[in-house]
Amino acid sequence: MKYFRWVLIGILVTLAAWKLYPHFADFSKIYALKDNINYYFLTIGILAQAGQYIGDGWLSQTLLKIIGVEMKFKNAIKIASLNVLAAHLFPVGEAGSIATAYYFYKKLGVGAQSFIFLSMCWSTITFSTLLLMFLTSLFFIPHLPNINFQQVAIAIIFALLIVSILLLASRHLIWRLFKDPLQKLPIFKELLEFKDSFHHYRKAIFAHKFFLLQAIAAAFLYYGTNVITLSFAFLTFGQAPPIAIVIFAYTLSMISGWVTLSPAGLGASEATLIIIFLQFGLDPAKSIGAVLAFRLISFWIPIPAGALSYISLKRHLNINEKPSNIAQ
Repeated sequence: MKYFRWVLIGILVTLAAWKLYPHFADFSKIYALKDNINYYFLTIGILAQAGQYIGDGWLSQTLLKIIGVEMKFKNAIKIASLNVLAAHLFPVGEAGSIATAYYFYKKLGVGAQSFIFLSMCWSTITFSTLLLMFLTSLFFIPHLPNINFQQVAIAIIFALLIVSILLLASRHLIWRLFKDPLQKLPIFKELLEFKDSFHHYRKAIFAHKFFLLQAIAAAFLYYGTNVITLSFAFLTFGQAPPIAIVIFAYTLSMISGWVTLSPAGLGASEATLIIIFLQFGLDPAKSIGAVLAFRLISFWIPIPAGALSYISLKRHLNINEKPSNIAQ
């Protein structure tokens, strides 16, 4: 699996280089872009990125409220920032984020079953939101030769409905297949208890529909601000692609990052974005500049922010633990 993901990344990067090859003469324009950077738009793009952490923290806090667990908003945002750092540093896809979040949420008093509920709902809502954004973009992006995106969208929706029905019908079989590997996990006992009490959590969701709407809004804020950042990265270099193309490219770059399991999609996301933007006829030099600016804002800048969140959370936890240690 380790080598397979690097093969996939290599294929994407090679394909991006192949698409760029006819435009090598334009590479001199990339260096020239520095003389025409619009720092106003660049600043807006950087500020917009903060919405990702606000959306992440808001979503987590809201989901915990559904099951009666109180969490301070500032702590939820700190963990969200720290999750981005973990996803960047640990080469195991989203697993690093989940492990980091579990550690700190547990330290802040969130039980294992509550965290399982949080993780499952968080993943379901954010994935559904990203999928909805992707399918919506298909109805508005221009046609490429021999490709009718509207027909593709309808086919994907139909396929998803069929898959969902099949998964629902075979859920007991799926559980039996995955039960043995899951038994090796330290949290397996908590998973069993969560499975047995799932109906209580389901009732809690339907009993708090307003919180559920807030969670959906938070998920759109989480992904939407990334789309805004990418759009302003293009505006920084004087190009304004249709928002549908930006959403289409961004969602596919996220999926390519998940498939390759590279840290925060490193390599795979950049290659996917460049391939799609060139496919739609956007300026090669400005596309490369925009993608690099976007990844600088979304990948590299959050690293020091996550480090500061880690220091703050550790200090907060140490302060809270000192009285109990003295009492003992």
